Amino acid sequence: MPYKDPDPTDPNVLVGVVLPADTKNVREMAYAFAEEFVRLGYNNTTLLAVFKSPFYAAAHGAYRALGEDAIRKIVAECLAAWGHVQFSILDFGLPIERGGESQNRKSKIQDHAKEGEDG
Repeated sequence: MPYKDPDPTDPNVLVGVVLPADTKNVREMAYAFAEEFVRLGYNNTTLLAVFKSPFYAAAHGAYRALGEDAIRKIVAECLAAWGHVQFSILDFGLPIERGGESQNRKSKIQDHAKEGEDG
């Protein structure tokens, strides 16, 4: 089989399908985009920019189909539900917000090691 020709029996061949695009389905799609981007940490301004940008074709299509007011309502609803999720990176078993404390712990470990070298 030639390199560029798709094999119809290959399960990994991309297949496009047409889905119904009535207002209800477009609204559900907009909710899915908004929820996903909010969970990634986007705020109101950046999320609205995603919907307004033609680079994000499906989100922009929902923006054009539903209008700015509907998209703002969807974004606000998703931010209210998911916008308060915060992640914390741990270092030495302490949250990063307490970085000074973890630095103190690290310094104490280094000081203890130096005392051992001196004694």
